Amino acid sequence: MGSRWHPQCFRCTICNELLEHVSSYEHNGRPYCHLDYHENFAPRCFSCKTAIIEERFISLDDPALGKRTYHEQHFFCAECGDPFLTPSMNNSTRTGELSVKGDGDFESDDVGFTVYRGHPYCEACHVRLRLPKCKKCKKSIRDHEQAVEALGGKWCWGCFVCASCENPFENPSFFQRGDKPYCERCFDIMLRNEI
Repeated sequence: MGSRWHPQCFRCTICNELLEHVSSYEHNGRPYCHLDYHENFAPRCFSCKTAIIEERFISLDDPALGKRTYHEQHFFCAECGDPFLTPSMNNSTRTGELSVKGDGDFESDDVGFTVYRGHPYCEACHVRLRLPKCKKCKKSIRDHEQAVEALGGKWCWGCFVCASCENPFENPSFFQRGDKPYCERCFDIMLRNEI
């Protein structure tokens, strides 16, 4: 602390506890007991709202949300609850800050997650909840996958086929009947059968 104190004067700034024989901390030149120092100056876990004391923690700096900190074990998917850090990465002897970013680039991050409306999500939940679904197979269509936008929805490239013969369309044009696409040959057959 750089200051000298009489033993009876070395007290916590907040609770006035004698600090001669207990752990003490300094902040802006003032002495604090362990409890008051951490309650007032330690980072707080966004999940449980308690102080993070001498343990490894996650620091998330999201442009839209600002800086957030989490206990390492409280950093999990908001949907499924699975932790982002595997037990092999979670070593209780390590302390300090692990800074991560939720940019949605699951391949390049050590900790794979993305932030959506203020909450972190794992890749599986992000894909299931946030990405558009194929109109036929109902599976999520990822950004890098080829897809067709037609008939008021998105379709996987392999799912957008003639509803009758199930062949892919030879050119970009198709015929619509109800909410289904048809190739020219099958559409002609349907029209002839109606006459």
